[in-house]
Amino acid sequence: MKLPKGLDGVVVDQTKISSTQNAVLTYAGYPIKELQNAPFEEVVFLLWHTRLPSADELKAFRKLLVSKMVLPDETIRLMTRIAKEPQHPMSILRTTVSLLGTTNDVERDDPPRILGKMLTAIAAIIRIRDDQPVLHANSDWGVVENFVYLFSGKRPTAERVAMFNTVMVLHADHEFNASTFTARVVASTKADYYSCLTAAVCALKGPLHGGANEKVFKMLETIRQTGQEPTVYVNDQMATGRKIMGFGHRIYKNGDPRATILREIARQIAHETDNDAYFALQEQIRDYMFEKTHLHPNVDYYTALIYHCFGLDKKTFTMMFAACRTAGWLAHITEQQAEGCLIRPSSEYVGQTNRHYRADKEEM
Repeated sequence: MKLPKGLDGVVVDQTKISSTQNAVLTYAGYPIKELQNAPFEEVVFLLWHTRLPSADELKAFRKLLVSKMVLPDETIRLMTRIAKEPQHPMSILRTTVSLLGTTNDVERDDPPRILGKMLTAIAAIIRIRDDQPVLHANSDWGVVENFVYLFSGKRPTAERVAMFNTVMVLHADHEFNASTFTARVVASTKADYYSCLTAAVCALKGPLHGGANEKVFKMLETIRQTGQEPTVYVNDQMATGRKIMGFGHRIYKNGDPRATILREIARQIAHETDNDAYFALQEQIRDYMFEKTHLHPNVDYYTALIYHCFGLDKKTFTMMFAACRTAGWLAHITEQQAEGCLIRPSSEYVGQTNRHYRADKEEM
């Protein structure tokens, strides 16, 4: 029996949340290209309800989400100790999400409360690591504006809010990716939301999934610091069997539609923040990679530079991915729990057979 590695191409269940059919990303049937500038709150509502909200519903939903961007004092006190540990921020986030499941009302916490807490907790980890005070959300602002303020300490301009809004929308969901499928497996056991999210964060941490954006910027830094020609660097890496992170995608063989949108944002913000050299470097690598391998950039490639231009440490890039993807995770957890079916696949055994244990075997 020939089995598809990594469940490649295997349909394991049905969903109404998002699709990548025919290499076109849609949320509840709406193409991502049409949603790229939609308010993040509207997209979250769409993922959770599979329909767009009315104007009044959107206003109320935005107010609700912002009102939940707060953490109990006990949670912050414990986070202050955890976040200063010399661990990777994703390890800190993993522990923090588990902590949220013990210092918050797990029985009452629903998706709006949890999304608000996740965004606030991620921003707080960044602030604590930088020895900065944890900030509080402004009830008059939207979710994205508040989130950028909470992690940066500065109220972003309307233009920057629009940029980050698009980043969050593009990362909000992506069908049955590794972290989402992990969350659904845990959700199928009827575990609570925080248990499902902890598992999702663990899956996202890996460099073949969410961790790729950190590796992308590390590559750009290395090339600039060493003065090495980008083509030489790429060839050396490939010669030793190393992956060039930020390229290729199992689904998008002709280019990730999210990367096309993010490329323009990266170009614009790089110019505004005196990071043109990094964008030019990305363009050189992009062209050379297509020439050598015919691989296109994926969603991680340009977000790496965008996050850097927002003043973030590269080690926190994957946490940004988690902040955006929590909306989708929560949608899938809810859908899977409602389905009420335990995910328990079978496997093909390929080890030795016809072996027998002798209880009376001679002592050595």
